[in-house]
Amino acid sequence: MPYNLHESLVAPAREKSGALRLLFGSVTIVLLYMTMVMLGGYAVVAVMGEAWLQAATISPGPTTPGQILTILGSFGLMIAAVGVVVILLHHRSPVTLVGGLRPAATQFLQVIRGLVPYIVLIATFNFLTEDLMPNLLLGQWLILLPLTLLFLLIQVSAEELVFRGYLQSQLAALGLHKSIWILLPSVLFGLLHYDPTVMGGAAPWIVIWTIGFGILAADLTARSGTLGPAIAFHFAVNFISIAFIGFNDYLGGLALYVHSFSVTNTTTLITYLPLDAIGILLAYLSVRLVLRR
Repeated sequence: MPYNLHESLVAPAREKSGALRLLFGSVTIVLLYMTMVMLGGYAVVAVMGEAWLQAATISPGPTTPGQILTILGSFGLMIAAVGVVVILLHHRSPVTLVGGLRPAATQFLQVIRGLVPYIVLIATFNFLTEDLMPNLLLGQWLILLPLTLLFLLIQVSAEELVFRGYLQSQLAALGLHKSIWILLPSVLFGLLHYDPTVMGGAAPWIVIWTIGFGILAADLTARSGTLGPAIAFHFAVNFISIAFIGFNDYLGGLALYVHSFSVTNTTTLITYLPLDAIGILLAYLSVRLVLRR
């Protein structure tokens, strides 16, 4: 595989690398993030009230625009956590996690433009094959759209920074085989999406789906040498599932339309996943085509 460009992400990680340092850094990121989320919860209660926070955490998940924006915005704390660890423990700039702001931004915009046909195709396919239900009024959706896009960008950037920017580059800096630094972060990424309380019997399949997504994002990162393409890939996929066609009872508060079935409908959800996986593969191939230009 042509992974030579991955060196731009791995080289800054080598100076302060090491298995114990990486383990300590990973645990510290988790603890910092959890602590900040807890403190953020107190702030939310102080501003919105305890009833609002409890409503946002009722299973299967938050459903109003404010609740979804709060959840997405909380990922900014993850960005802060990984930034602190990279600076204090690895003695390097957080910018090195993305491969440089300018090249990453350039590739992000390039890939986003290339993914517009994919978004249109997936939306059209869903309209033709499923009886979608209106959710937000178009005017309300358009008013919220700038915030939706910004907070989606925060969410996907945080996950890519941790799993592809930090874990992948630090594992590669140890000289490990590419199968390890691609698979290990992807498996961890998948396991964090295991939610049998909401997804029921579909939860293991969601994990497998997410691991596959992580592998594709890792491949794009290694091929491009920045996080720009992986963030754009992640952003396009999440835009469709959160901002365009969501679930009425699970993270659907910002969606223009919602599926006609509940996220707790295990049988239908499992049937839907293979089609969704094909869509993800199409998005990945679209990014590959853009990167070849």
